Amino acid sequence: MERPRLSVVIPAYNEARALPAHLARLRPVLDGLAPGAWEVLVVDDGSTDGTAEVAAGLGAPPQIRVVRAPVNRGKGAALRLGLAASLGELVLTCDADMATPPEQLPAFLEAARGGADLVIGNRRSKAARIERPQPWVRRTLGAGYQRLCRRLTGVALDDYNCGFKLFRGEAGRALLAATRTDGWAIDVESLALASRWGLRVVEQPVVWRSGEGSAVRLRRDVVETLVALVRIRWGLRRAGPGRPERAGSGRG
Repeated sequence: MERPRLSVVIPAYNEARALPAHLARLRPVLDGLAPGAWEVLVVDDGSTDGTAEVAAGLGAPPQIRVVRAPVNRGKGAALRLGLAASLGELVLTCDADMATPPEQLPAFLEAARGGADLVIGNRRSKAARIERPQPWVRRTLGAGYQRLCRRLTGVALDDYNCGFKLFRGEAGRALLAATRTDGWAIDVESLALASRWGLRVVEQPVVWRSGEGSAVRLRRDVVETLVALVRIRWGLRRAGPGRPERAGSGRG
């Protein structure tokens, strides 16, 4: 296969049961949009349930590839590995649970053709459709989180954290290589850097369906992410304008 026009990077941690159905839904979308010119990279983030083996059994390289992290480090670390290994002219990142269905991809490709360097899913737009909302606690925390992100980064976006994002390949690989956040706050750091670098970021309304979450994990995520936001803010201030070599650090 020649260099793919489209790469899809899926960070996955203990997703062995869900991956077959989700990839089965993704493949026909990719076949329709870029027949014979796509690749899917499943980044196994130190899973303990055989995620890598299951993913490897769902298709042969070069179209289905598995990138393995030796230990679980978080979404940010997994995305860095996946983007670095990707070959596509365009790179889509999406969550393993396919909370945003892959059928949304054509609208993102259209935005990229219109000149966007980075197209990000927007669940907060009036044009978005939420098929299953998050519990009210998560919605309340999420709204406060968005306001905090805008204040700390100075980047005026509605939704920093939707996992469905489309990058121009070279810009995306450079952008993720410059990040240092290992956990969920990778979205904030990468978008802050994109703004700092002068990349054109477009928000695209999406269809979205909440997955399951635990209160224990929620509490831990809140603490880790707040710490990470402070580190990102400090890193951006130290780096100054332009393309900083480093911006923030940590697992959040």
